[in-house]
Amino acid sequence: MQLLGGKVAVVTGGGNGLGRCHALALAAAGARVVVNDLGGHVTGGGAGDAADAVAEEIRDLGGQAVANRASVADWAGAATIIEQAVATFGGLDIVVNNAGINRPASIAAMTEADFDLEVGVHLKGTAAVSHHAARFWADRGPAAGRAIINTTSPVGVHPMPDGGPYCAAKAGIAAFTQVLAQELAGLGVRANAIAPAARTRMVMAFPSVDQLMPRATGFDRHAPEHVSPLVVYLASSLCRFTGRVFGVEGPDVTLYTPWSADLLVTADGGWDLDALAAALADAPPQAAIRAFYPGGRIDTVSPPNRTLKALAAAELLG
Repeated sequence: MQLLGGKVAVVTGGGNGLGRCHALALAAAGARVVVNDLGGHVTGGGAGDAADAVAEEIRDLGGQAVANRASVADWAGAATIIEQAVATFGGLDIVVNNAGINRPASIAAMTEADFDLEVGVHLKGTAAVSHHAARFWADRGPAAGRAIINTTSPVGVHPMPDGGPYCAAKAGIAAFTQVLAQELAGLGVRANAIAPAARTRMVMAFPSVDQLMPRATGFDRHAPEHVSPLVVYLASSLCRFTGRVFGVEGPDVTLYTPWSADLLVTADGGWDLDALAAALADAPPQAAIRAFYPGGRIDTVSPPNRTLKALAAAELLG
């Protein structure tokens, strides 16, 4: 039997890029797939038949798939995705929350619509689909072999400028994944997240992506199909993880460590401002981190040096 034979999977944002690759890979492993995609433009709006095209592609390859065009950012729409999986294939085992949108802008330039779209599709969409899946599983009771795979981003764990809502939503997804892992373990659900570095139409909307993810001859480490084996692994019985975030770029896979409390200062009876300032006087202004950006893993600091330099220059001008 195939690794995912008999399983039912939902892939949101499955009409293009990473989602299409995930849907094809899950189907190749034996899963029956609901391909969800609103069909809109990467920056929002519009409609299309991308979900239908991928579902047809899976069927042409001998798999089983249906299309769904609901918006994950709509609570009731997200419910129809799960309902369609159950009505069509008789159950639900795997949820891949992949739908995304991109409105890059600085905090000063962004609009309310930018913020609402980014958080609505990424964070609310992940929560809405996961909620309806969890309700279904809770009604059915505990069972083995269930999985949720969420999509965060390298800039969700290592934020960068000009993408505040996107970075915040992706960071929220990483945290939400840990919540799901803790809440749903009793139902037999493993919940993990991936932070892929891949060249898709959404990330291409960020400035300098062509430089960060250059096109290559031969093996292209930024091609989206290289991410999907990790998704299939996380969806399968081979996976022994839950509540973890995996970085992936081409042949490289890494595991992230969550926030950790390092420095500790203590004052018996509480702090006054002078004592607190004195206690923190020798604390490093930057945290040493091991980041996984496009191009590989690097040892660096957060916030980056350029941030402290810009702050110092502004203070001199002030």
